[in-house]
Amino acid sequence: MKIIIKSTLLFFWINFGLIATLSTFSVQLKAQDLPSVQKNLGAGINVSLLEQYWKSPEQLYAADINDKLKKIAKQGFKTVRLPVAFDLFLQPQSSNLQIRLISKLNDIYTACIAKNLNLIITYHYGKLNDKNTNNEIDRISWMWKQIQRNFSGKGYNNLFFDLYNEPTLTPYQWKETITTIIRYLRYEDANRIYIVGGTNYNNLEQLKQLGKLPDEKILYTFHFYEPFIFTHQGAEWTNNKSFITDIPFPYQKNRMPGIIAELKGSSVERDYNKYPYEGTAAYLNERCKSIAEFCSAKNMPLICTETGVISTADKTYRENYLKEVTNAMQQNNIPCLLWDWDDRFSIKKNDRNVLDCLKHWIKQNR
Repeated sequence: MKIIIKSTLLFFWINFGLIATLSTFSVQLKAQDLPSVQKNLGAGINVSLLEQYWKSPEQLYAADINDKLKKIAKQGFKTVRLPVAFDLFLQPQSSNLQIRLISKLNDIYTACIAKNLNLIITYHYGKLNDKNTNNEIDRISWMWKQIQRNFSGKGYNNLFFDLYNEPTLTPYQWKETITTIIRYLRYEDANRIYIVGGTNYNNLEQLKQLGKLPDEKILYTFHFYEPFIFTHQGAEWTNNKSFITDIPFPYQKNRMPGIIAELKGSSVERDYNKYPYEGTAAYLNERCKSIAEFCSAKNMPLICTETGVISTADKTYRENYLKEVTNAMQQNNIPCLLWDWDDRFSIKKNDRNVLDCLKHWIKQNR
């Protein structure tokens, strides 16, 4: 007897020992749909959990983020970005993702949809460099294919794959690499929207150099932590720009800390000397406007997947910055996602809570 299955695709994953029954493509997205998808992202927030490689997978699997998602939705956010350190969740001696990670991502996506939240899954802490791209292209593509197959036919307008967080390859090598990865993934799924940024840690200027890629279902992203000397003040993982703390925003000459002697003549001193110009609302708007105009001219739908300021900075100055950076994004029609909900750049922890200053921006983007 011949049976034709029209409504489902059966994937037999030997590596996972799992049979998944998935719906066929429920939405046929077209390139002209991207602006409405982009706009629907609204106000967004990053949730730190599955990128925390300093914890064990068992600890991360056990963590329940439903309560966080509930609070995020209640505040009016529309999109959650979930960084995932794929390499932490691999089966031994392989590039096969653990079944429990797939299950965890399913649960998180289901919880997001129940709360009317879009979800962005992003690959964090990758190993790409200019010397290993041949091997890494295949490995990264395979890890993403496992995720993509799991979600095939689901959420084409509310589930997005941010393919590689903050690459550091040379511009030419990065363009060649990400173009190949997209081609490998697109072969299996005509509808999924991918998110791609430029090299140098998703730098704004490097996105301009990357330009439009040969695929019509891409949202282009950049990360915005300018001026870095303010947003990362006191961050122990950065270079010596973080040595200077208590920096005000906006710039106020009489409140500026002094520059320590060992930084004289360094790039830090140059950034310090530029701060009277860069530590202003006008500068933030100028930078956002420049990338928005570039992407608009190239027909590249644009979002910002990370912006924010470290939570140990003065609360008033944090609020000033967050109001101005979200306003700059809003004025230039750039959906943006703050880093982050409750970690080092937290917007909601106890005395670090700065949610009130964001309410107007969130309301405008509902």
